[in-house]
Amino acid sequence: QEAGKLVFIPGGNPHGVRNLEHIHGVSMNYVDLSNLWIYLWHALADERWDSFEKFTDSKFPHGLQSAQEPMRFGEWKSRNWANLTYDLL
Repeated sequence: QEAGKLVFIPGGNPHGVRNLEHIHGVSMNYVDLSNLWIYLWHALADERWDSFEKFTDSKFPHGLQSAQEPMRFGEWKSRNWANLTYDLL
């Protein structure tokens, strides 16, 4: 992994990180099609009704893009995901 690269680890997969240099790291929990149902199950179990309703609203975008290209973290963070078309549902 190079500096500035984003690493995606699918939900439910154990993982670890060993940094060879002093760094600042950013970690985010990301919900997509690969872990949506796990997330919803936990939201119900934890009684997080607002989160469950948000992700099950028909206006909330779901899916993946088959033409997705690699991108740097800043590009990923600033992308307006709600306005994209998803062809893998």
